[in-house]
Amino acid sequence: MTLSAAAKRADIHVATAHRLLTSLVEEDFLNFDPYTKRYCLGLMPYEIVTRAGHDLEFLVLRKKLRPILERAQAEVSGIVCMSVDSRGEALCVDLVEGQSDILVNTLKVGARRPLGAGAASLALLAVRAEAEREAIIRKESERYLKYGRLTADIVRAACAGLHRDGYVLNDAVIIPDIGAVAIPVFSDGAVVCALSVTNTISRLHADRRREIALVLTQAVRAAGFQTLDVA
Repeated sequence: MTLSAAAKRADIHVATAHRLLTSLVEEDFLNFDPYTKRYCLGLMPYEIVTRAGHDLEFLVLRKKLRPILERAQAEVSGIVCMSVDSRGEALCVDLVEGQSDILVNTLKVGARRPLGAGAASLALLAVRAEAEREAIIRKESERYLKYGRLTADIVRAACAGLHRDGYVLNDAVIIPDIGAVAIPVFSDGAVVCALSVTNTISRLHADRRREIALVLTQAVRAAGFQTLDVA
């Protein structure tokens, strides 16, 4: 919800609500989306549940794939992200920045994006059946407009690249001069997450992005998961 909606529901002054929400964001209980200006549930509540003894699948997955993210970041640089499909949105559950010199990155652990907004989110959307994918794109078309110059048509075109190339490309539609490559990750035939590498457009020319996709693919397969073949 928005700041004003939260203040109204809690019956407190907007300034007080902002101070409280900021503290909750800092502690990862909430996440703030700078594009939509909305707050959503962060990752810490899930962490607490896990510590209490419940096993949440995506946290187990994050732990298993963390070494892959770290190796990929060391090999191809940039920012490596892991997102899962959560309640019809893409939820960022892990992020490895390493010594990346990219200074503009609004995607944080716990951040949610509509399916199609961002590379990992695109990969999660692109693997859906055509009718389901189109229904999601139409549903989220208005939300896309809050993310730079992103539109439904751009999302459709980006999704089409998955089965042609084996990966998707987010080509500077949200943050100027910044793009990302992503692949979906499967286990027993079902998609479990998507991995992406964000970098400057100048470092994502055609040969380089294919190389990045291959690095991710090989690392994922070595860990016992499946991916699509990179063309």
